[in-house]
Amino acid sequence: MNRRRWLWLALVVVLLAGLRYAARFPWLDTWTALATANWWLLAAAGGLNLLSLACKAWAWQLVLRPLVPVRFRTAQAATFAGAAINSVAIAMSGEAARLHLLGTWDRVSAGPAARSIAASRIVEAAALGIVLLGVVAGATSEHGWRLLGAALVLLGGAVALLRWVPWLRPARGDQSAKGWSAAELAAPLGLGIASWGLQWATYQWSIAATGAAVTPTLSMLALVLSNVGGVLRLTPGNVGVVQGAVVLGLRPAGIPASQGMAAGLALQAVQVLPVMVIGFALLGRHGVREVMRRRTAEAL
Repeated sequence: MNRRRWLWLALVVVLLAGLRYAARFPWLDTWTALATANWWLLAAAGGLNLLSLACKAWAWQLVLRPLVPVRFRTAQAATFAGAAINSVAIAMSGEAARLHLLGTWDRVSAGPAARSIAASRIVEAAALGIVLLGVVAGATSEHGWRLLGAALVLLGGAVALLRWVPWLRPARGDQSAKGWSAAELAAPLGLGIASWGLQWATYQWSIAATGAAVTPTLSMLALVLSNVGGVLRLTPGNVGVVQGAVVLGLRPAGIPASQGMAAGLALQAVQVLPVMVIGFALLGRHGVREVMRRRTAEAL
């Protein structure tokens, strides 16, 4: 039996196990928790999620600035449009859309744009690490200085990657782009920390809105599990991954899986629906502009 057959067999086994679990899951309790959710708190969580995405876009624009000049509104629009596409697609579709939109709107070539996305991912990872270290430091204050040192090491590692990895570091003869200094990364890193903090609050408020007795530590655990489990984006919008992460994150507090599932579904709606409305509205506006531009060119 070749590798492909083994892969299909594994997928069938996972699918059957998932269907068996779904058939026995207490969905009625989940729907009850959703029906009695605090919609005002969910709306506030949706606003925090949009602010988090705006901070992420701003950080990306600052990472791009040493490479090529990009307008603030372009980075914001491309980020929201890419996030909307990620909500209905898999893999790196959203990132590909960001590359295309940068090239269309601000005439940014694919090389610098791809390099900036990779660099922004490294900055985001460093920012998440610093936020996690801060959470741990708050829980164990006696190790605060050690954790501060670890955060500085993490920051130094991110700067080293951005300055010395061959693909990220432009060639010396390329005058249109240069590497990043620690000073140039300070603002993107700060915005990354703010973005993760807003995401943390989004998780906390979305889960609390369903009536779950969630603590900030548990909501941070759910956030980390969701991002680690969804790094490959095997499902549109990481559907299933987010819910599983919330269920596992709430398990240490003894919160039932049915309530964790309700919290995960509420969180997914908060993260996806407003972004899809904004992102696809931007893409639609872009499409209309392209059609009008072509018609004007044909008329001339």
